[in-house]
Amino acid sequence: MEDILSAAEEILGTAVRVERHRDWAIFWCPFHNDASREGQGGHPNFGVHLVKGYWKCLRCGATGGSLNTLRKKLGQDWKPTVSVMTPRRPPGPPTHRSCREHDGARRQVQMLDEAMSEARSCVQRSPAWAYLSQRGVLPYTALVYGLGYGISVPRVHREIIQAARQSMMVRRDGIWLWAGGVVYADPPTQPTVMNVRYIPEEQLPKGTRSFKPEKNHKTWGNRVQPLGSWRITQATRTVIVLEGLFDMLITAQKLHQLGRDADTVAVYTNGASPSAKIHRWFSEHGDYEYVLLRDPDKAGVEWAQTVSASIRGGGAKVRTLKPPDHLDPDEAILNGWWLSAI
Repeated sequence: MEDILSAAEEILGTAVRVERHRDWAIFWCPFHNDASREGQGGHPNFGVHLVKGYWKCLRCGATGGSLNTLRKKLGQDWKPTVSVMTPRRPPGPPTHRSCREHDGARRQVQMLDEAMSEARSCVQRSPAWAYLSQRGVLPYTALVYGLGYGISVPRVHREIIQAARQSMMVRRDGIWLWAGGVVYADPPTQPTVMNVRYIPEEQLPKGTRSFKPEKNHKTWGNRVQPLGSWRITQATRTVIVLEGLFDMLITAQKLHQLGRDADTVAVYTNGASPSAKIHRWFSEHGDYEYVLLRDPDKAGVEWAQTVSASIRGGGAKVRTLKPPDHLDPDEAILNGWWLSAI
């Protein structure tokens, strides 16, 4: 839910209101100049569903099935107008958090190094280690990327707990929302993004306290660049782009085994709806050759189209490849498939 809200706000500007009891975020419509009615007794008509990601306007009838289609329909050059970027929220207590709190929470992620250190210190003795092995991630890869295990209540200083609360990472009962998952911080120190992939409950020890999300992953922070791009150096020539964490880890692992990790780096966009800032990063880094490894589903097709457009907009070359047998990239690579041109 937070991922979709964050992605929608990066396209449309801050939501006018968030109706969490209905799973909708409400915006001024970008298609019929809805925002010009702000302050004149008008009402916002454009909604984004925070679970399924589809959108619609009740006034002009614009509709679409994903945020990727919204971004594509608005065009690469579209930017929110000032009135859209700074809407008024209704008076009274907010349903979740204000715009200022939202931005501040992103900055608070950078203070979580201490908590991440504890998550890393116990990963080899945790359920995450067996889960990583099951997913094909070798110890070398896990340690290079600083993977950790989400502890329900990490032993950290009070200011770290406060930073985590401001980042919306802690429940009222004190349980951290990364509990029971593989945790990745990007970059590994002073992170701007915290990403967790939850371990299936049946693989957790009996009595382990874990957070049950609507999806099997969750993200906190500000996605300003593709995750994993901290490994890019002056020697990098090729960037392989993927959607998810494990796709990136397995691809990076294969590059290391082939001795190609000096000139080729794997990154991921954290889902099929990359943030506007990630799209901007691609358009501003045209010095590399890009290879997209897409997922086999429809969302993977749309992801490849939008990311390719941003890369080409920056003047770089890009190829899109689909792994065989309807497999996700990590599964295909572990089954022996690899990019013949790399």
